[in-house]
Amino acid sequence: MSAAAAAVPQIAKAAILWIEWNSTHGACCQALSSAVNILERLEVLSDARMFAHVCQQPDVQQQVLVKQLAAFNKALALLHSHHEALKGTVREFERLHVEAVRSLRAAANLEAAAEPAGPQPTLVECVEALQDMWVMCKNELLLKIPAAGLVTLDLSPADAAALLACYQSQPNVLPAKVNVVLALLKETAPISI
Repeated sequence: MSAAAAAVPQIAKAAILWIEWNSTHGACCQALSSAVNILERLEVLSDARMFAHVCQQPDVQQQVLVKQLAAFNKALALLHSHHEALKGTVREFERLHVEAVRSLRAAANLEAAAEPAGPQPTLVECVEALQDMWVMCKNELLLKIPAAGLVTLDLSPADAAALLACYQSQPNVLPAKVNVVLALLKETAPISI
């Protein structure tokens, strides 16, 4: 075990948190995608002329619209519950980072903590990696929550689709940086990522 892994047991936890982040982000995208798909259907289903070609019973259109609105609200509620899970992941990344900083401050020799000792990352690199993961996820969540709040019944399908694409892309989570961080984390505390 490297000195960094011995001094910062939070490293392995961070790699597991990253897996949780990705899983929950996928669930968020699915819930938002469902809401956006419903918005697209509502536009067509709300048009009485279009609906009359499909069904001749006038009360059926109202029933279908009510069901679609209920499904829309359910998708948004699910999205918000997933956001709560992401908030928990961000708080956990922050906690791990704070613990790692404490470990760094407690190191007998701070200069030695920054010096490479072989192929393993230094304690300072590990602390910086934890900070990067925390900040990227925090900033991404700060974008996601207000973006999800824009998904309302008056949002156009085109705008909803554009918002979904941005949401899915995670613009604050930089793939190159994540790969570097995960490589550091994997070297320090090998787990299957």
